[in-house]
Amino acid sequence: MAAEEILLEIDATLDRLIRNAEAIAGADIEDLSLMELEAFQKTQESLIQHLLHTDQRLEAHRKNLPGLDKRSASYKISEKRAKFEKLKSSYHKNVSETIEKKLPILSKRRSKRFLAIQ
Repeated sequence: MAAEEILLEIDATLDRLIRNAEAIAGADIEDLSLMELEAFQKTQESLIQHLLHTDQRLEAHRKNLPGLDKRSASYKISEKRAKFEKLKSSYHKNVSETIEKKLPILSKRRSKRFLAIQ
C-alpha cells in the first residue's frame, strides 16, 4: 500500500472516531442501553487499534514519501487527532460511569469474586 493511501486510511479512521464521539456526546447517555454503550466502547477501541496499526505501517513507509507534502498531511491528521482526543476525554468518563451504573449488582460481584480467585 502506498504511503498516500495509508494517510487516507488514517484520515478516514480519525473521521469515524470523531463522528462516533460526537454522536455519543450528543446523546443522552442515561437513555442508552448497556448493550449500546458497550458496542460504542468496543467500536471506538477497535478503531483506535486500527489507527495505531495503520500509523505503524506509515512509519515503516516514511522513507518512501518523497513526493508527498508531509507537512500538509501531518498537520491535517494531527488536527483531527487533537479534536478526537478532546472529544474522547469528555465522553470516556461518562460512558464508563454509565456502564458501571447499568451493570447488574450480581454480575459485578461475580466478576470481583472471579478476579479474587485467580
